[in-house]
Order: sequence, then structure tokens, then C-alpha cells
Amino acid sequence: MDIKLPVSAAFGPDRRLWRVVPTTDRVYVDFSSDYGKTFSPPVAINPERVPIRTQSEYRPQIAVDPAGRIYVAYPAFGLQPWTTYLSISEDQGRHFTAPEPLSDMARTANSFQAVLAVDPRGDLHAFWHDEREGVDEARGNDIFHTILGANGKPLQSNQKIVDDVCSCCRLAVDFDTDGRPVLITRFIYPGNIRDHGLLKPEDGRAEWAATRATNDSWKIEACPVHGPALSIGRDGRYHVAWFTQGTKRQGLFYAYSDDRGRSFSEPMALGDPDRLPGHPDVLAAGDRVILAWNEFDGRKNRAMVKQSRDGGKTWSEAVATVESDAEVDFPFLLTDGQAIFLSWNSQDKGYRLIRID
Repeated sequence: MDIKLPVSAAFGPDRRLWRVVPTTDRVYVDFSSDYGKTFSPPVAINPERVPIRTQSEYRPQIAVDPAGRIYVAYPAFGLQPWTTYLSISEDQGRHFTAPEPLSDMARTANSFQAVLAVDPRGDLHAFWHDEREGVDEARGNDIFHTILGANGKPLQSNQKIVDDVCSCCRLAVDFDTDGRPVLITRFIYPGNIRDHGLLKPEDGRAEWAATRATNDSWKIEACPVHGPALSIGRDGRYHVAWFTQGTKRQGLFYAYSDDRGRSFSEPMALGDPDRLPGHPDVLAAGDRVILAWNEFDGRKNRAMVKQSRDGGKTWSEAVATVESDAEVDFPFLLTDGQAIFLSWNSQDKGYRLIRID
């Protein structure tokens, strides 16, 4: 198979690792019961070959609910040049439903850059960029939201939650201690400032509230193609990581919030600025917080990892966990509920799942 770099993975309730693997014209799902050493025969999601439109921040998504139901979303050339399709397996990945557009306006508007996440109740949340209300580079895109219940049926469909969002930067989502989803994304603020904001549903209302999370004053009339990361600890602390080239600070940064995003700690710089640090991920698990990002020294790509044992107050030195001489995907952090792993793909060495001790 002509496998593309943006491979995504998620653990199921039985601690099996599920992957969604895109090729030029098909999307496949397989699983590993031995932490990535071997994988099952792949199952094709799309029965007909179509151009799969993965790019660095436009990647397939996979999520597994507590009952073992598997959800896959992927971008393809379909009803529109960019169409996001959703497919579901009810039988542990042996069969998947015929892919259907995630957007109910997919025939007339692009839908892309979806993210999937399962909440503590087992409901699936899907968010995506949507162009149904028109395309305006200065204003950016709208974000739409659909919820599927534990039976796979819609609880809420195609709700617009925000506009003025940068059209090229990926979304990140986690769930607060009350079970409600929280998004972080790059907004387009007045003056073409492209900094980050948090989005949360308001108490008892359909509307979503936005608060500014970073204030770097990055003014750019272009797409940074560099989305943020978010993880919420069981203590309610929000952990965020992001990239900026603003007038106030430049590079890769981490901060946390103890008041649900109203204010954040002083940003901590990450990585060696001479090695182009970027594309971070963050994962909070108990008192442990892990940060991961890529660096490039002109010859090798490295996935760097930095750890905290006290909820983000103090940190270890960054270490290179894995490296490659070839093109690489972004690093992602996963947990099976017992250990934390780095998920990384490279052209020369293929997919690797590395335990972070």
C-alpha cells in the first residue's frame, strides 16, 4: 500500500490500539494487541477508490467508545473537493458502514479538518471546518458540531458554534471535569491577529462561549498551518501547547490554567529555537503531564518529550525519544489508561508506538 504519513491511532476499552491508515485512494483500519509490534489485516473503509485528501493538518481521525464502537472520519475528494466522510463499526472493526458525509451541506460546501472525541458518557463529538456560509480569507471559517449518542444515532446535528477561525490550523478537543467539550483553535482577531481561543458550551444554552487563550500578536495574512494542543487533567487544570511567530513571543510554548481558561500561567518556551520546534501535543494523566513536539537540525527529524510529575509545575529536561532521516508525521500522545505512549510515523521506519517511562 502507498501509505501516507498522517496515520492516526486510538486505544479501545480493551487496550487494543486502533489505527486509521490513509493511502492515495483508500482508507484502512487495523489494530494491534501487542502495542504496535504487529497489526491485524487491514479493513478498507471506502469501497470505491477515491482521492484521499490528507495533508499535514488535514488528517483522518479515529475514536473508540467504551462499548468498542469505532468511528472513522477522513477527508476525500467527493461531493466537494474537500468532503469529510464518517464511517462506523459496530462489530469490533470487522465491518464498517458505508461512508457518509459528516456535513448535511456537503453537496454545496467544503467540509474539512474534522476532529473526533468520545465524552465520558460515551457520546461521540465531531467538529469540523465548514464553508456553507461562504469563504472569506479575512474572516476565516465556521466550526460545526455533531453529537452521536451511544447507539450511534444523532443527538445533535450540524450546529454552528463559532466563526472567525483560521482555516488551516487543526482543532484540539478535550472534556472538562463536568463532561462538557472544550476546544482550542486559532482565531482571526481584529487586525488579522492569529492567536488562539478556547470554546465551551455555556450553561444550559446552545451557544458556545469563546475566550482568548494566547496573546502573542501574530499578525499574518496567510495560513500558519500550525494548530494547538489541549489536555485537561482530572483536577480541572487546562494544559495547552502552541506555536507562534508573534511580536510578543516566537516559537513553541506551554501554559496551564486553573480557572477553566480565564487566565493562564506564564508561557514556558519549548525546544531548541535553532531546530525549528513545532507541532506539539500534550497529555495530562493523573499528576503526570507529557509534552511532545518535532525538531529538525537540518539532517534529522526528532520527536522530543518533556515530562512533569507535579501537574505542570516543574519539568524534566527534553529528550529525543525517536529520530528519522526522512520525512515524518507529527507526534501524538496516547494512553491506554495505564501507560503513556508516543505515536509517530516516518517514511523510512514506518509507524512506531513508543512507551514514555
